[in-house]
Amino acid sequence: MNLQRKEPLMKSPFLAALLLMVGLPICVCGEPSPPTWPSLPVPRIRGETIDITFDADTGGFQAINQCRLSVRDGVLVVESFGEDPYLARPLSIPADACEVIVELRTTVATGGAVYWTCGRSSQWGEDKVRHFPLQADGLWHEYRVEIVTPGGLKQLRLDPGVAPGVYEIRRVRVTTMKILDVAVGEITVTEKSVRFNLINKTPTLVWVITGNGKVQIPAKDQRVVEVPRRRDRVLEGVAIEIQLPEPGQSLQRVVWIYEDSLSADWTTVPGDLPGGYQLEISPPDNAARIRRGQETVVAIAPIVAPAAVEGPGFITRVPKLSISNQGDNVALVGEGVRVQIHIHNGEIAFNLEATGSAGDEVEGPVVRPVGLLQQGLFAGLEYLGKGERSSSTLDIETEEHVRFAPDPIKVTMPLMAFVTDRTGVALSWDDMHLQPVYATPNVFDGTTDHRMALRGHRINAVLRVGDARLEEQILWAVARKGLPDLPEPPRGRDAQRDLCLWALTEGPIHNENGWGHCVEPNWVRRFHVDMVSTIWRLSGKLPEVPELVPGGAHLPDEAAWFLTGRAEQWLQMTQNQVESILRQQREDGSFRYQGPYQKGHFEDTASGYCGRFAVLLLDAAYFTGNRRALEAGIKTLEYMKRFRTPRGAQTWELSLHTPDILASAHLVHAYVRGYQLTGNKEYLELARRWALTGIPFVYLWGEYPVMLYATVPVYGATNWRAPNWIGLPVQWCGLVYAYSLTLLAPYDNTLDWHHLAEGILIAGEQMQVPREEGDYAGLLPDSFHIRLQRRQGPFINPCALVNLRLALDGKPHRLEVAANEAHRVVSPFPVKLEGHQAVIHAQAGTRYQIVVDGQRFISVDSRGTDVVPLD
Repeated sequence: MNLQRKEPLMKSPFLAALLLMVGLPICVCGEPSPPTWPSLPVPRIRGETIDITFDADTGGFQAINQCRLSVRDGVLVVESFGEDPYLARPLSIPADACEVIVELRTTVATGGAVYWTCGRSSQWGEDKVRHFPLQADGLWHEYRVEIVTPGGLKQLRLDPGVAPGVYEIRRVRVTTMKILDVAVGEITVTEKSVRFNLINKTPTLVWVITGNGKVQIPAKDQRVVEVPRRRDRVLEGVAIEIQLPEPGQSLQRVVWIYEDSLSADWTTVPGDLPGGYQLEISPPDNAARIRRGQETVVAIAPIVAPAAVEGPGFITRVPKLSISNQGDNVALVGEGVRVQIHIHNGEIAFNLEATGSAGDEVEGPVVRPVGLLQQGLFAGLEYLGKGERSSSTLDIETEEHVRFAPDPIKVTMPLMAFVTDRTGVALSWDDMHLQPVYATPNVFDGTTDHRMALRGHRINAVLRVGDARLEEQILWAVARKGLPDLPEPPRGRDAQRDLCLWALTEGPIHNENGWGHCVEPNWVRRFHVDMVSTIWRLSGKLPEVPELVPGGAHLPDEAAWFLTGRAEQWLQMTQNQVESILRQQREDGSFRYQGPYQKGHFEDTASGYCGRFAVLLLDAAYFTGNRRALEAGIKTLEYMKRFRTPRGAQTWELSLHTPDILASAHLVHAYVRGYQLTGNKEYLELARRWALTGIPFVYLWGEYPVMLYATVPVYGATNWRAPNWIGLPVQWCGLVYAYSLTLLAPYDNTLDWHHLAEGILIAGEQMQVPREEGDYAGLLPDSFHIRLQRRQGPFINPCALVNLRLALDGKPHRLEVAANEAHRVVSPFPVKLEGHQAVIHAQAGTRYQIVVDGQRFISVDSRGTDVVPLD
């Protein structure tokens, strides 16, 4: 995210085909308007199946990298002796798409992948890969992925893991699939019927049928088909069947409508929920509801259902349930499913399980809050404001905007949540390999409620209801398990310091003209104050430079201005910056963006956009005592109380609308400064709230060596297209957020903010280029590909890493400030005021300056501890 752009690394997999279900009577309506709801999956039709087995040989697979192959008792044994083993074989399968099932067992905790080439794309690449987590239990499991193969499947590559060990493969099954140009668009549910918008892009007509009727959709045309509802049960399935041009092929689409007003046999689940809520279940309907008084605020419908092979979010069959045990733990059973529900500590625990074969899965609990959306969160993917829709194109305009059921590795922490005008509800889980599903509005069922669920063989999930603010749901999800232990630092403190110093003094980021922000030659070398200050912090020696220019690093260190006799220049620049910002500030305290990245946003301002200016104003007030900066900064703090979503902090390449961890960072920083300058405790509470908003951008789980505490910068894409930063950490953004937490930590113990910040720092140190990897040693990659464990440029100077480490260790890292009723002193060394004199603990033999009351300059020749009269 440092102004040089790259192509997207991964494309979201297509979701699966639509479903088979019984039909209902239909009628045909007039021409529909274009669908306005997010796109749903393109249907597929299954064709030929090819089984690759290993009774006699390796089935055509050859070891390509870091592995050996052998065959034992009909099993392909892959012995990996590295972190990137893979095997491949040629194929010639004509198909638009294929489903690949790998039957594999291992005891190595890692992840697998399928790569391929096809007729229209003959080179291996990250645009043609599907990843999957491996169960390291030594049992056989089927891993199923769908791949898109225009021009036919030509080569298949298996990456069984990313670690040394033994992986056994019993079978590889490839099923051809035809992608159809027949789709169900927008679905509208009314009290009497369901309207399906059907789009036929094929050159031949298709038929829509039910048990009582049949209608055709002409080639290259669309129709709305209206199906009457029965309204005979709380959870009703309504479906249409589409006969396709291929003989004997059809697909059907079913929606599940929950209607609370219909009668059902409700049973109250024992246990206390906060806020007067209670949980009721209707086992024959496979439904539950959460009520407060006579108002239903959340439906859970179905509680559980067999997962269809067609994909997450689509349910073909909802079995009736019956109570097998009723006590504190309510046990339910149905065809192919088993359920336990338990209320404990004000939370609802669900244990769901498929009771068929080991490969069977279930989906549930399907949590459907009702009411108008106020806030929504799908950690790592969606951060929604009032009335917003998930999987919209406001932040991503490519096909990757569809993220109802994403690759689980893109989920940063186990949390999906909604806040409506009726209640707040949050869902958390333990197994990060489960497939989460999240949609608002509920496009899967065409209803105006909201939908979140999980999919897997065994699901343990916890539901919390009642929080009126999203931030408290985030806190709850973290507190369930606590913050993870810190990762192992990649090197000791001395080695870390030496690595950063080498990068700044010996590496190619520096030349006779100064330092670049990044190492690449297009980054102009200048004598940035942050680099000069950082070298001094690391070595105790001040580089000789002909001039200083502001900035250079993502975390500032202005000390060199005061160590080189340029404090007056610093003060003048600070005052000029304040005046420039004041000219931009509106009367209400806001700042308004005008530019191309306003497109799609509902207003011309955002939390992150205002927050950046608030930080600059309040830092100026903090260091210099500038009253105009303080008054303007406080006015912006008051204005920003209206914001609820962290967004709009990177309008040099991203939409003003895009959720952004830098917005969280700016507002934490600004509100802590506001508290320090005014003593207003409300500002401290607001800083706490905005600190919580940044947590869903941080990976609180890890499957790969470098992953835990990595930080996703935004939930969107540069220029709405590429790169898509979801699931692609940019650690410098996290470092800025972590620094803001160090400001908050002395005043708030809601969480161990210091621990969270240190985790983010260590992840950044893990991402740094190690010394043995050449001239870029010590530099921080702009982004880091988690699955490939690959550093991606441009490569950034390490000053922010040094600055944050010093801050966490309680050591000087910026200018130091001391103030009382009479004076304010800013110094490059620690300072305190004793009456009308400043006591400064400096470095003996150093000549430096201090600024008094934002206007006077005093030069000091240090003796170590310097006592400086101020009057």
